[in-house]
Amino acid sequence: MSIHIHKFGGSCLSAIEDIDAVVERIRLAEKQSVVIVSAFSGVTDRLLKQIENDHISSNLAFVSSIELEHVERVPEINSSPWEAHFKDTLKHLCDSLERYHTQPEEHKKADILACGERLSSLAISAALHARGIPAVPTWSEHAGICLVGRGEDATIDIQATRESLSLPSKAVPVITGWYGISRDGFALLGRGGSDLTATALASALDAASVTIWRDVDGVLALSPRWTLPARNLSNLSYTEAAELAIFSQPMLHPSAVEPLRDSGIPLYLRPLHSPEIGGTIIGPSIRSKEPSVRAVGCLSKLVPLKWNLSNAMSLTESVSDAMGILNRSRINVVSIHAQPGHVRLLVSKRMAARAKRILSERLNLPTPEIGEAMSILCFVGEGIGNDSSTLKKIQEIARIEGLKMEIMYDHPRDHAIHSSVSEDDTEKALRVLCNGLDLLTN
Repeated sequence: MSIHIHKFGGSCLSAIEDIDAVVERIRLAEKQSVVIVSAFSGVTDRLLKQIENDHISSNLAFVSSIELEHVERVPEINSSPWEAHFKDTLKHLCDSLERYHTQPEEHKKADILACGERLSSLAISAALHARGIPAVPTWSEHAGICLVGRGEDATIDIQATRESLSLPSKAVPVITGWYGISRDGFALLGRGGSDLTATALASALDAASVTIWRDVDGVLALSPRWTLPARNLSNLSYTEAAELAIFSQPMLHPSAVEPLRDSGIPLYLRPLHSPEIGGTIIGPSIRSKEPSVRAVGCLSKLVPLKWNLSNAMSLTESVSDAMGILNRSRINVVSIHAQPGHVRLLVSKRMAARAKRILSERLNLPTPEIGEAMSILCFVGEGIGNDSSTLKKIQEIARIEGLKMEIMYDHPRDHAIHSSVSEDDTEKALRVLCNGLDLLTN
């Protein structure tokens, strides 16, 4: 029988009604299902905050509140076959927090954060079991999910996972997403990594499909955060989805489609509470029409850090040094533009002052200047990057509307066109461009 992967993120694990819907989705699947779960909504953020809290005496009260949160949503956990396992996991969490505060290490931090997924796995298994669906909580470290890398920057080793994978055969495995075991111990996949767990396992198991259940109907031509009536996209290619995911967080983990490409496994993004809605299917490119913009993504509140280089300074060394120190400081660089004599990095507005201070402390780097806040717009569609008529249409809309927009040619792509606008013009730009490109419903 073919295997079908079902992934439920934290936004789908927020209330008792969500848990009921999760159970119903698996009941109606009528196929060999493998379930991947994230931590319950809000739990990972709470764990992160507690890790940063050095008041060890509060750990017991904190863990008690985490326990209550799970019991309120899944009361069956306290009468399930995994009640003792649930209690042991809570005790492990409390003990791990105390150890971390005296000896902070990356693998210990990863172990603490993974407790959110472990508790979720136990709770969802209990909910399925209570409703007559055989299920087994299956933790990544026991299932054989192998990661390469350390801390929160690891990736899944699909071949090693395929060789070591061990799942129950007569019950639905409820697998912990987001983390696994690397050579150095526990490691994480970064935020949204449960998506990647689901698709990597689909590849390892040669699954027939992956469904990521969400709290929205599907992928829209523009993120709902901009409150414009964007069209729903019934389908996207792997390439379109990967590009849009970078600019429309939290749509999907940007690397989630990669394990599916070679085998062509379809990925469905569907609404948990409205299963009759088809949602969005992501798969191989089937473009047969002329290139057109299918969606627009936007990274807003960005700030450029700029500096000039003297003739004696190496461009390569300057960029490499800056990127290295910012990476070690957990400051994400969104874009790099480097040419002889000049470097520009884009970072979030929130991190700009800190990034400038850190770079200024390097004796071999000039003090960077902070530029005006801006946004990057990403127009997505197979073939549009090489289609001059699409580019002209975008530029003409901007010209007619009096919009100051600069096309970015740094990293040309066949499937995307990037441009920048000022922070103040971002909402106007999205409104007029999406309207002119027929991406809105009215």
